[in-house]
Amino acid sequence: MFGNNDFILVITPSLAMLVLALLLLIAWLIQRSQRFLLWQSCAYSLAALPLGLQSLQPLDELNRYALLVGGFYLLGAWCLAKSWAERWRVSTQPHIALFIAIATLAALYYFSRIEPSAWARVSSFSFGSGLILILPILETRFQKTLFDWLDKSLLWLSIVFTAYTFTRPVLIWLLGYSDLRSLPSSSYWLLTLMSILGFSLLFTVVMSAIAVQDTVRKLKDERDHDPLTKILNRRSFQERAQKHLVDLRLYPMAVLACDIDHFKRINDTWGHERGDQVLQLVSAILQNNLRQHDLVARFGGEEFVILLAGITLRDAELIAQRIQCGLRSQNTVLPAGSKLTMSFGISPIIKSCQLEHALKEADQLLYQAKNAGRDRVHVSGVTYPDIFIETTPSEATA
Repeated sequence: MFGNNDFILVITPSLAMLVLALLLLIAWLIQRSQRFLLWQSCAYSLAALPLGLQSLQPLDELNRYALLVGGFYLLGAWCLAKSWAERWRVSTQPHIALFIAIATLAALYYFSRIEPSAWARVSSFSFGSGLILILPILETRFQKTLFDWLDKSLLWLSIVFTAYTFTRPVLIWLLGYSDLRSLPSSSYWLLTLMSILGFSLLFTVVMSAIAVQDTVRKLKDERDHDPLTKILNRRSFQERAQKHLVDLRLYPMAVLACDIDHFKRINDTWGHERGDQVLQLVSAILQNNLRQHDLVARFGGEEFVILLAGITLRDAELIAQRIQCGLRSQNTVLPAGSKLTMSFGISPIIKSCQLEHALKEADQLLYQAKNAGRDRVHVSGVTYPDIFIETTPSEATA
């Protein structure tokens, strides 16, 4: 059927897709969290095998393998749809996809064994595959997360490929291939092979770029956040606070230095694991009381710092008191009857150069609040009674 050069030409796309599948599989083995790479690898592998078979076998011979070839293609289409769905965090509607696949295979069986018709087989397969591919695309309408330019590129590439899948029988008819027996040896089939390989390369490039972007974001996230509490660390807080300081719309601001009372006693009494749970609970309560432009960070040990934007000192004090109430009502970590409290120091920021001064003042006010008995909020500019609660050496830093 083919000369040596023709044979190499028609089999190259299938081999290239297998190579791409292997590369995607290796990438997934390196970064297991990016499962869309695995599903894309499966899609390429499943499509490459029947694609090669179609290229090498006459159309009449393929009648005997119509269900097998169709099954491979449909499963490959679902794996490709699954890779998109994994990335976009939507459903592939598996029950609907299964129904479409069964109906398509039934049509392939009918038009290959009962009423043989190559046109009907091609049309049934293209329509069934297109329906499976379009399911996750339709689901993106309900996706609340905004896509960046890479995900938008993937979406539009998916739409174009799905449209191509739907319209393939029309393209064959428009190009004048009324006798499909000549199709596997035609220039259109070679163009089809090249177009499928081209789409595969484009999907691989886009998916690889997304995988690299996700890896970089993950590394940056790990660098910027405290591993235990998942809130900002000191260095990241300083970086983001500097960006806030140049935005005049966010003034006035307030810095809250806060510290868990008697944290050393918690560790000594119930163990460090319980202490870690306390830190996680406190972090969650702090985040629940913040707004969009506010920042919270763990500065070390049991000490946290909050930057509140667009707020007065009085309102900042109310937020601190609300956090204290939250600790009392949501204390599910310590045994019943055990108190979980925090002390606060609050300092204002009205100029971009005041961050370091505000941090120091808030820390001094926090120290005073602890010496005054803990579970207190001390605000800049307010005179408090000169109270000193005697502490043991082990409690002095708690």
